[in-house]
Amino acid sequence: MSVQKYMGMSLIDRLTQAGSLEVFSKALRNKDEATALALLINVEFTHEQASDTVKSLLLDPNSYQNFR
Repeated sequence: MSVQKYMGMSLIDRLTQAGSLEVFSKALRNKDEATALALLINVEFTHEQASDTVKSLLLDPNSYQNFR
C-alpha cells in the first residue's frame, strides 16, 4: 500500500511542499508543457490529470496569475 504524500492538498500547496512552485511558474510562463507536466506527475497527479491541468492553464494565461 502506497502512502499518498500530497492527498487533499491544492495544486499550489503540492508544488510548494515539493519545492517546485517557482520552477512550475517559470514553465508556465515559458509555455514549457513537458516540464510543467513532469512537475505535476512528481506531486502525485496522474498523467491524465497533469496533462489536462497543464493544457487548461496554458490555454488561459489569466488562470495562472497566482503562480507568478
